[in-house]
Amino acid sequence: MNSPQPISVAQYGIGPIGAEIARLLLAKPWIKVVAAVDIDPNKIGRDLGEVIGLGREVGVKVTAELQGKPEVVCHSTGSRLREVSAQLKSLLERGCHVVSTCEELSFPLDAEIREELQHAARSANVTLLGTGVNPGFVMDKLPLTVTAVCQEVKSVEIIRIQNASTRREPLQRKVGAGMTTDEFRAAVESGKIKHMGLRESLMLVGNGLGVEFDHVSDEKIEPIVADREIVTQYLKVAPGQVAGVHQTISGTGRINVSLELRMYVGAEAVAADRVIIRGVPDVELTIKDGVHGDRATAAMVVNSIPRVITARPGVLTMDDIPISFR
Repeated sequence: MNSPQPISVAQYGIGPIGAEIARLLLAKPWIKVVAAVDIDPNKIGRDLGEVIGLGREVGVKVTAELQGKPEVVCHSTGSRLREVSAQLKSLLERGCHVVSTCEELSFPLDAEIREELQHAARSANVTLLGTGVNPGFVMDKLPLTVTAVCQEVKSVEIIRIQNASTRREPLQRKVGAGMTTDEFRAAVESGKIKHMGLRESLMLVGNGLGVEFDHVSDEKIEPIVADREIVTQYLKVAPGQVAGVHQTISGTGRINVSLELRMYVGAEAVAADRVIIRGVPDVELTIKDGVHGDRATAAMVVNSIPRVITARPGVLTMDDIPISFR
């Protein structure tokens, strides 16, 4: 799509991911950033370029509420759909297309919220999409795309091993790096350690393959324990302490699908994204070192924009739209 006028876009939420998205938005000649929103009083009233570390002003002030009516809002404020649904509904009712990094929006499992957002989007003739790198690409969109070359599929195994040493400090803390195993298990029990969106990716893959699983396992969350000292930019992990998280889920039925995520500091030698399909023919795909989470999430959001504004109205998933670099 070659738009004669730049697409007007707002960035809603300017945390680490929102800032990454904003920097990419500002680099695209086919986008005009017209607004930026955040509730942090230390950001409100400041120029967006200053807030995201560009070292220059871009002429857009950060506000506590969205100003105007941009064509598209890039939304990145939370992972849990119930906590951000009111924001999403308000943006849709304003008449804006919305691309969100909310992990649970990638395949909304809460039927009540899904229908509420579906009604809001269709009533305003706009589109709502949840996307990112995971969920959004590596463990759902990518494997579904790879199955297109198969005449028959018996099983899909998706393995993502991420080296958390290269990621931002909040993520290293989020996977439990530096904790004792007891502290890790307590944090899992309280919901503080969990990669959001793994179940949504599983269900998105099943839906894309036309499978209703006979059984879906519980998510298993276990610690990965360091066997050596690991030092990152932000923390030090001693041998015997937790280096990160190992999380799995699977669905069984006509086609078996399993997802395995290992995200930990010190994974330099083994980091990779793998898709293993057993069928006709068998297919194995490996992305050496894996896809960088933060940069790829921003790219998925921004590259989705041209597709979203021409897509059908309503709540869509990544299985509903094509996507490529723009």
